[in-house]
Amino acid sequence: MNKKLILPIAFTAVAVSAISLTTTMIAPHNNNASLAEENNIVISIIGEAESELVPDSAVISLSIENIDNEISVAKDKTFESFDNVVKILTDNGVNKQNIIVENYTSYPNYDYSTGRTLIGYRSNLSMTYKVDSLEKVRSTIDAVTNSTIVNVQNVNYQISNESEVYNTTLQKALASAKKKAETLLNKTDLTLTNIEEETVYYSSSLYRSYNSGMEKQDMIGKVKIKARVKAEFC
Repeated sequence: MNKKLILPIAFTAVAVSAISLTTTMIAPHNNNASLAEENNIVISIIGEAESELVPDSAVISLSIENIDNEISVAKDKTFESFDNVVKILTDNGVNKQNIIVENYTSYPNYDYSTGRTLIGYRSNLSMTYKVDSLEKVRSTIDAVTNSTIVNVQNVNYQISNESEVYNTTLQKALASAKKKAETLLNKTDLTLTNIEEETVYYSSSLYRSYNSGMEKQDMIGKVKIKARVKAEFC
């Protein structure tokens, strides 16, 4: 006769989103045998870990916009500004392969104060470029904003070895789950019977408005990488 007993456990001291205990009671094959039973307890528990690192690269998002009475002229002005930005960035040490056009749009521009009057055409191009050194964040932004008309949208900070850091964080998450299981079962000789990667979460982007102190380490902050696993022990 098999019985399964689910025991909900609530904790405030540790962050555990789901914990369950399963007790299997195994009866002897001989009906005349002793009624002594062996209890096998399996625990399912969530383990989480987080790593924080100082970023070593950044992706900067820019936009270029022009308005003209002729849509073709607005487009030509926008791409002329883009070519100028590309030259400035490459002159300042940015690899051309790291400069990407993300989106381009052209559309009519209306004045609605006196009805719906066409006053020209708006042309907009959004782009990104990556720098491999945080020292280049301010210098490249200063260079393009001083030489042409661009809008700085955001600065996205990154780390180069993100996958390696995540794998290490994943191992820490498993170790956290095992430690919780040892505490709950009050023993250390546990066997890992199953493990699932519960969620993968990268907080490797810090979106914020650019300012003159953005290239300083204390202004940038740290990149966070989180890992979460669901593990079963007995």
